[in-house]
Amino acid sequence: MTRAGKLSGRLTVVVAASVVGAASLSAQSDAITAGVGPGVGPGVQVDPPPGSHLEILLMTIGPGDEVWEKFSHNALVVRDARARTEVAYNWGMFNFSDTDFWPRFVQGRMLYSMRGFPASAWLDLYRAANRDAWLQTVNLTPAERLELQTIVQEMDTEANRYYRYDYYLDNCSTRVRDVLDRVLEGRIRAETENLETGTSFRWHSARLLQSSHPYYAGFQFLIGPRGDEPISAWEEMFLPIRLKQYLDGMGTVDAEGAPTPLLGEAVHVVEADRDAIPLAAPEFLLGALLLGCAIGALFAGLGWMAGEGRRWGRRALALLGAAWSTGVGLMGTVLVLSWIFTEHIFWVLNENAFQANPLSLLLAVLLIREALNRKGHQAGVWIGFRADTLGKVVVGVALLGLVLQVLPGLDQANGEVLAVLLPAHAGLAWGVTRAWPRSRV
Repeated sequence: MTRAGKLSGRLTVVVAASVVGAASLSAQSDAITAGVGPGVGPGVQVDPPPGSHLEILLMTIGPGDEVWEKFSHNALVVRDARARTEVAYNWGMFNFSDTDFWPRFVQGRMLYSMRGFPASAWLDLYRAANRDAWLQTVNLTPAERLELQTIVQEMDTEANRYYRYDYYLDNCSTRVRDVLDRVLEGRIRAETENLETGTSFRWHSARLLQSSHPYYAGFQFLIGPRGDEPISAWEEMFLPIRLKQYLDGMGTVDAEGAPTPLLGEAVHVVEADRDAIPLAAPEFLLGALLLGCAIGALFAGLGWMAGEGRRWGRRALALLGAAWSTGVGLMGTVLVLSWIFTEHIFWVLNENAFQANPLSLLLAVLLIREALNRKGHQAGVWIGFRADTLGKVVVGVALLGLVLQVLPGLDQANGEVLAVLLPAHAGLAWGVTRAWPRSRV
């Protein structure tokens, strides 16, 4: 990874301040060695506590343009005045070109890694990408700083850098959280594990992806009921911005036992020119319902024209209905198979399988045959399956998915999926019944 350019503006001030601070620390150490420090007799040398030469900073990065960047990012920075280094440890490393990336992605077994890089180089990259960046000192004792440096340096080895990634439970932000919690002897978890947020993983995903409609729709379809479970503040720190906010409100004690904020003042070292992060999930239900009704009306209208003897209406309904049923059927098949053959734990028992029913694939085959049928005999029938019957079964299963939501444990927040698919299925079933009535079979 190459350096995008020299740091400027406020980042220069931060780096300069660290150099001045290191020089001051060196001067104080020389004074103590010479016996001129307060309370120290002549000729008595007092070494600073181990870890005093270190400073730990939390780097928080705002959202970017790519879908995975919508959730923001973070890293831990270790500034070492003795070694004159400033290393940012980043747990969000992955590579699309890895030979096993896509198989692991499909299986739900992605490997991410952590690596340390010069902090200034990372900030240059975020500046070039128009992403905000904040730096905050983590007010740890010298012993805690030294322990943290030891932990991250041990992780930054080929034997330890890789980990099984989960987009909600084990990601770049939870790794930062866990390292800090470890050196603070579990105090972060103790203060946040039972703190209710009133949010869920689905709610945050919808909130952050609302401007990327295809990805928004994909997440809403794929995430099952586990994504609707209420999450604690501890779990909510899968988001870097939330981690920053919670740590901002926490306190700790310094080496002398005096209370102090856990995080120092946030320095906005890179300022981006982009829209503010959405504060709430969107309300797309009405739009989804209108879309579903429009698709259903199209199918019903074509069926009506076919019933009036318009051959083009029958052909159009067969082609469009086959395309729709193929897409929906494949989505449902993939969803069901993912429960068995993958480790995507947030996809399991997804109630959208009622709406995206694999039976739609049979209806698609029948409609494709009708699109190719120029003789008119055995219309709407294939190996004993009737198009009108299959259409009604698909609608019935979709309705069952809606009705079952009154039962405890079957209340997945999939209203938008229902709003699109159920009216479309109903329109297609009516159109097929109209185009290929039983009396013609």
